[in-house]
Amino acid sequence: MTSESAPVTDLDGWDATLADAFAVLLGAEPVADPGAEYRVYYASDPLDEFLFPNPWATPEALAGREPRHLPDTDGPHPFSPWTWRFDLGGSLFRFDADLLAATGAWGDGGHKGPRPFDDAFVADLRAVATVGEDGEALVSGAELGPLLGRHGIDLTTGASEKLNGWLTVLLRVATDGTLIDAMRAATFTERGPAHLVSTDDLSGSDRVDGPWGDRLGAVTDPALRDHLRMLCRSEQAARSGGGFYYGTDGWPWSDLLEAVGCSPVAGWGFGESQAGTAVVRSPDAPGAPRG
Repeated sequence: MTSESAPVTDLDGWDATLADAFAVLLGAEPVADPGAEYRVYYASDPLDEFLFPNPWATPEALAGREPRHLPDTDGPHPFSPWTWRFDLGGSLFRFDADLLAATGAWGDGGHKGPRPFDDAFVADLRAVATVGEDGEALVSGAELGPLLGRHGIDLTTGASEKLNGWLTVLLRVATDGTLIDAMRAATFTERGPAHLVSTDDLSGSDRVDGPWGDRLGAVTDPALRDHLRMLCRSEQAARSGGGFYYGTDGWPWSDLLEAVGCSPVAGWGFGESQAGTAVVRSPDAPGAPRG
């Protein structure tokens, strides 16, 4: 699976095959609203833990609108998120409340020591952020990038390492805004049938627990059916490989998406829920954050 492969827009009816399969995943009733925008986000606890310093976390890159591949931090494996291109400007960054307030582990009495930014940055951040009840601040990359440049904050050097674990990042996958393109990305089917994950790629992948083993029997393409079954394993089976399908319920990072007005369409978890992917419908309100 190479990260440089371009998405396939249609290949001998591939989109039609996918549309039928996605109808099985999403339910018999059509859910797509042609006037709505659909987005895909990827989140990971290890990503947050080892995010900084990072060569792409510059003001210019975060504020940019050109989709880009990010460095592969894991090495090739089935369902690798690093095959995607990401919209960093549309990605979401949540700053922890204690970090911003210099309380708890931060500040003169905390073991983390002083924050790597000052009160002026915090004030400017809160002015553009969605601020939670506990004081955390959620911003898009497009909002964060200019603030970093204006205040001279460099997230590409070792001084930023102590921020790891105190920012939660939801990377936005670059898609065209339609539901089918969002689902193609989220299910790792956007590069065509030659890039489907086979049952040989995952240990124990022949065993699919729960209702999806039966429901996905309605998918007529056998290779696609097996690929999707490995994304619909039980939570226990997904700990060792493949994914667990949440549907619209219980995605671990749902609170961040709800904070910017997104509503869930489909979600997946990987490993022991350390990572996940979500398809959401974007908010309809005028002036909604570019997330």
